[in-house]
Amino acid sequence: MRSTSHDKKGRGSCWRMQAIGGKGEAMEILAAGGIYTKEDSTFTGGHVISICLGSHSAHHVRLHTNLSSDSTKTPPLLKHLRQNGVDPRLAARVSAPYGTITGDGVTPSSNVFETVRRERMQKQMNHDCVILSTDISERDFRWLTAEANNRNIPVLVFTCGEYPVRTGGGIEIIHLDDSGIPDYAHHLEEIKAVLINRGWIYDHPVTRSRREQVPHPSTAILRTIGQLLLFGMLTGAVLLGILYLLGLPGEDGGHQAEIAPKQPVDHPDCSTVAACTTLGDQYLDALDDYIDIEDTKHLFIENRSQIGYLTYPVEDVTLGAPEVHKPLPFGDEAAFREIWTRFTHFFPAREIADVDAFRLFSDGEGNTLAYVDVKPSGTTLAMDIRDNQTKPDEYRTLLHEFAHVWSLPPEDFKDDSTDVASLKEDTFMNAYTERFWSQYGEEWVENKYKSDPEREAFYNSHITHFHEPYQATNPKEDFAVTFVKFVTEPMPEGQQLKDVKIRTLYEYPELVALRTTILENMVDHEKINE
Repeated sequence: MRSTSHDKKGRGSCWRMQAIGGKGEAMEILAAGGIYTKEDSTFTGGHVISICLGSHSAHHVRLHTNLSSDSTKTPPLLKHLRQNGVDPRLAARVSAPYGTITGDGVTPSSNVFETVRRERMQKQMNHDCVILSTDISERDFRWLTAEANNRNIPVLVFTCGEYPVRTGGGIEIIHLDDSGIPDYAHHLEEIKAVLINRGWIYDHPVTRSRREQVPHPSTAILRTIGQLLLFGMLTGAVLLGILYLLGLPGEDGGHQAEIAPKQPVDHPDCSTVAACTTLGDQYLDALDDYIDIEDTKHLFIENRSQIGYLTYPVEDVTLGAPEVHKPLPFGDEAAFREIWTRFTHFFPAREIADVDAFRLFSDGEGNTLAYVDVKPSGTTLAMDIRDNQTKPDEYRTLLHEFAHVWSLPPEDFKDDSTDVASLKEDTFMNAYTERFWSQYGEEWVENKYKSDPEREAFYNSHITHFHEPYQATNPKEDFAVTFVKFVTEPMPEGQQLKDVKIRTLYEYPELVALRTTILENMVDHEKINE
């Protein structure tokens, strides 16, 4: 064994596991390692570490690896794993031969495939320790270590130098050699010594009772299939009856936010998603000393034709001389220009660079409070002069329209249309639509032109998906309403889809940083003008 790197101060350091994972106490261990064959047809690779753990302890060892669906050696290998106390149900199957080691040469083959499925593995990451080798896909290795770090699960890494591994964050590294040849079976005695030294395994194999052995999957299926069929039929009938009576869908559970609290964030005052979320909440509390941003006044709806009054050209976020369509019916032009001043104060200049016109209009009180018009040549922000007469109303309107500006840049569309159907595939709004609207069917992606009874029925049938009826108009309005909630409220804990949507925005470090900046700028604006 050449050297050892570790972090004794890390919250999840493997050095602390001896106290809770001694020989007499079973641990839940996730192991991940590759599978290779040698010239003598024997197996090697990081998966042998899991066999060592399972055969020399009573620990519950689950193995992630890539099994070859093309090799006749797979069934006996699976049997060998189970007999030695290793549960291989997390293993993936790939249509490729096992990797090979011949002399000083390595052909990775099945081991290069990226097979960690995020949604599946996240449900399984409840282990006491994660033990990895560096002969699996580097992307899978990075994801597993990051997820373990986020959950404060200690990580022990054995490496033969296949690729570099960074220390810190509860990761302990055991350097077996720097050859880049994943012959972990050759280092098995060194590996055993490390595990024995920590008190995690015995120095001799243990005998597991039949109850402790890992059963073949078919055994469990045969034992429970009758119970599952009966239970499933009864449960399904009850759920369908309840959902039918309530008129509510049952899709909410299919959407889950996958927030990584320690994910880096590019912000001058906070460096992680968790830190920036906390800082943003602090600014939100400070803003509450000046205004109640959630306060909404009752609107009397007037049905008037839309009239445009002034349109200002914008260059470098600065207003130019306006084009006058009609004289302002009331008020002071300077006061309305202050709306633009607040808009440019609240939001970073780089995020509103596409806005090249600012328009003042009105259709009476209520109705359209504001709108954004996106065209290949640029974007227009328009505000109704009869609405947004209070700070909370105006601030929420500006947030809503900024959400459109941010999520609908002209370059994200295939043509001049700004319909959802014209979005390019690799855009944020297209991903949002696929994630939250594909369940409704294409006919319900745009509800703006449907009749009032149709829109009302759609909203009432999916009432847990939306905070307000207008949000159910289309994915663009859905995101804008969600974004306002994201900025102006702490992260919700509810499991309804309308709350899950808000939490998913915390998956994006750039949005977490943006939320913090916006709230800081709002507080700064209030301090300047108090």
